[in-house]
Amino acid sequence: MIEKGTFAATGQSPVVVGNKVYVDLTFAGAATVAVEWQVDGTNWRKLADKTASEQFVIDAGGVPVRLNCTAFTNSVSYALKV
Repeated sequence: MIEKGTFAATGQSPVVVGNKVYVDLTFAGAATVAVEWQVDGTNWRKLADKTASEQFVIDAGGVPVRLNCTAFTNSVSYALKV
């Protein structure tokens, strides 16, 4: 499954669940995207803040993962693959 989208304002991506989550971020300008997971099933906890285009893998172990755009001045495209 792949979830793709573009942040055109602050907000969250859809949630994905998988053992490994492959993430692709493409920044068109200044923004901050928090990578978050929900280990306890209730609270979202930040793993990292991203401010530049990057690809990376999260070893999530079946824990829900999302992206949270917390600061925005230009668009950020993303893809989450499980």
